[in-house]
Amino acid sequence: MEENKKSNSKAIVIVLAVLLVAALAYTFYNMNEHKKLTDAITVEKEEIELNLDNMIVKYEDAIGQNTSLSNELVFERDRIIALRDSIKGLKSTNLSLIFRYKKEISKLEENNKKLFLLNETLTSENKTLTKNLDSARVNISRQLAVNDTLSMNNQYLTEKVAIGSMLKVNSANVLGMREKTNGKLVETSRARNTDAFRINFTVAKNEISEQGERAVYIQIVDVTTGETVASKGSLALADGKEINYSDATTINYLNEAIDVVSLVEVDRDIIERGLYAVNIFVENRIVGVTQITLK
Repeated sequence: MEENKKSNSKAIVIVLAVLLVAALAYTFYNMNEHKKLTDAITVEKEEIELNLDNMIVKYEDAIGQNTSLSNELVFERDRIIALRDSIKGLKSTNLSLIFRYKKEISKLEENNKKLFLLNETLTSENKTLTKNLDSARVNISRQLAVNDTLSMNNQYLTEKVAIGSMLKVNSANVLGMREKTNGKLVETSRARNTDAFRINFTVAKNEISEQGERAVYIQIVDVTTGETVASKGSLALADGKEINYSDATTINYLNEAIDVVSLVEVDRDIIERGLYAVNIFVENRIVGVTQITLK
């Protein structure tokens, strides 16, 4: 009887030992499988984070191209950043969330392809427009340069024509004249006998000058005193100065040489010995000079 009890006790011990070993083995197996699963989830999580980081970099590059999609790209980038931050805080044991995030990322990638393709198209169009705009600017600059050159040439030619069309005086000469008792005038070189100055000159031929009436002015200046002899009026010159003139006449200029004679009567009592200058003006520009010395 006592031997049977001992035998039963041993059997129970053996069974318990076997169960313990089985339990330990099962536990070890479960822990090993759990570690494999956890490691796999961790790898998936790191791959997802890396994928999202790469997507964020692509969005940053696309945003930097500054197209009309920039606002939409910023919105999508911020969504991806928020998703990445959520995954970083996710526990490695939450497999269902990992799969859900992978599915969401797959949708994002599909959307990304459409957005990036559209953005590349817009970027290409912008580059084409910029190139065309630069080309247009170059053409405009060239045309402006041509216009400026033409304008300068036209101005130069206009100035040349204006200068070329100015009338000139040839063969200017002045004589002192004395009036005889019979009223006839004869030449004199003595101041006390001078009753008039006779000035004669030729307005030269000029084919490009405008035809028509021209005002001609004669100024006789006593060089010693600087006074105008026998002043009859004043004339404003092209340079802004104003002079007194001794005689004025009008000629009808027809592009051919024309002779002009002027007789300026003076009071012999106020004519002093010395040098007298004669200046000839057509309109308001000086065109000839001559002089006479009276004894």
